[in-house]
Amino acid sequence: MQVANDEQSEKVQNARETGKSKNRRHLLDSAANAIFKFGFRGATIAAIQQESGLSRGMINLHFETKENLLLAVAEDLSQHYHTRWTRAANDKSLPAAERLRAIIQVDLSPEVLTARDVAIWFAFRSEVTSNPEYRQFIDSRDAGFRETIIDICQTLIDEGAYENANAVLAANSFVALLEGMWTDFHLHSAEFDRQKAESACIYVARSFFPDHF
Repeated sequence: MQVANDEQSEKVQNARETGKSKNRRHLLDSAANAIFKFGFRGATIAAIQQESGLSRGMINLHFETKENLLLAVAEDLSQHYHTRWTRAANDKSLPAAERLRAIIQVDLSPEVLTARDVAIWFAFRSEVTSNPEYRQFIDSRDAGFRETIIDICQTLIDEGAYENANAVLAANSFVALLEGMWTDFHLHSAEFDRQKAESACIYVARSFFPDHF
């Protein structure tokens, strides 16, 4: 009998934890949608409640304050991006040139480059001066991203024996190029052509590493 009671108690506890996790996820998505629809300053508690259908008490339970919730949105957005580019960068079955191509493709993919997420990304950027804690999540690509691109560029330079090539300058160029693509998408998402954007990136890659691209 005790075993049955313990099993039932565990099931109830698991159900509660699952419910908490779902509500937390729902609040993150709802807060993100509120920023997208109403702007950063328009993402009030009332707007998030309306978007989520959950009470203020539920927001307080999971995040304590709206500020904590918004910071969690920035972290969640950053993690979503980080998971996808690292998957491409760490695929050791691919040669360096194909890993660089894969990172570019991920950066321009419909899973990463979405109207909602890019708008939120820019919204957080506009708040960095007054809320510097956001910077770690929305800076011009994190240090890990930049170092990965540098490492790939250095590998390409070594493989191709490219004279006078500089991995840091090449990596900085790719980071700036992808930043520009995101800005262009943000301003002109209806006209943005992902294939043309990728072709432009590969064109630049070819100028640095002609034997690889």
